[in-house]
Amino acid sequence: MKTPTRPFVCRRVLACVADGTTSDHAVRAAVSFADRCGAELELLHVVPPVLVGPTVFAGLSAESLNHQRADQARAAVRAHLAHRHSDLRVQGKPVPERLEVAIGSPARVVLEKLRTGRYDLVFVGDSGKRKQLDVGGLARALYARADCSVWTQVEPPRPIERMLVPVDLSASSRDALSQALGVAKKLSARVHVLQCFVRPELYYGAGMDVPTGPLPYTVESLRGVEYEAFGRFVEEFDWQGVEHTVEFVDDDPARHILAAQDRFELIAMGSHGHSALAAALLGSVTWQVLRLARTPVLTIRDVQRTYAL
Repeated sequence: MKTPTRPFVCRRVLACVADGTTSDHAVRAAVSFADRCGAELELLHVVPPVLVGPTVFAGLSAESLNHQRADQARAAVRAHLAHRHSDLRVQGKPVPERLEVAIGSPARVVLEKLRTGRYDLVFVGDSGKRKQLDVGGLARALYARADCSVWTQVEPPRPIERMLVPVDLSASSRDALSQALGVAKKLSARVHVLQCFVRPELYYGAGMDVPTGPLPYTVESLRGVEYEAFGRFVEEFDWQGVEHTVEFVDDDPARHILAAQDRFELIAMGSHGHSALAAALLGSVTWQVLRLARTPVLTIRDVQRTYAL
C-alpha cells in the first residue's frame, strides 16, 4: 500500500524585494516559477518606519515622513526593477506594476501579509547575513513562523532539472518529499532522495562524556535497521510518476548536502518548526544548509507543527 501524500498546490506567490540588488535573483526565480505553475505573483517591498514621536520634524509629522519615504522607495525600487528585469512579465505586465510598498517592520509586515493573503510560497534573496546568527531578521522570521513554504535564492537562477531532497523518515519528512515531488512535476525535474546515517560518535561533541562500557547494539546493526527502514520508505512511497534516484550514505547530513549541492539546481527539505535562533544553536540541518548553501533552498512548512520564535 502506497503512503498517502498531500497534493502540491501553488496558487499565490509572494516575492520579497529588498533595496539594491540583493533580491534580484529571487525576483527572477519567482517570476519563472509562478509562470510555470500558473500562479499569481505579487512583489512586496517594506520600508522601516521613521523612529520619531508624533512631534513635528522639519515641518512634517512622523506619518507624513513615513509616507514620503514610502513614495521615494516606491519610485526607486520600481526604477530598479524596470532596469534589471525589463525582459520579464508577470501576468503579461511589467514587473514594477506588481510591486506593493508598505511601511513597518519587514518581518511583521511580510508575516501578516502571508497570513491574511493565503500565499503558498514566498521568495527571498540574500540578506548578506546568512553566515551570521541572524537574530530578528526577515529570514529568521520566515523560517520560524511563515504559514507557507520559503524559497531562498542567492545566486542567478538556472533551469531546474535535478532536485536534491534529503529525508529522515519522519512524518514531516514524508510530507516534505510529497510536496517536493509536486514541485518537480511542475518543473519537469528529476528528484534525488538522500538519507544520511549519522554514526553515533557524531552525536558527541567536545567536552561531552562518551559512553565507555558495552553497548546493547553495534553501529552496523543500527545502520542495518535504518537502511531497511529507508528501503521500505522508498518502496511504499507514492512517487507520482516523477523520475527519481535514491541514495543512502554514512555522513553528517548538512555536510553531505552542502558538498553535493552543485550537482543540483534546487534543494528541497522540510523545516521542523524550530525558531532560527534555536535551530542555529541546536544544529538543525535545514538551518545549516540555509545559512551556507549557494544552491536555492526550498524549505517546506510542516503543517502539523506550531511555529514560534
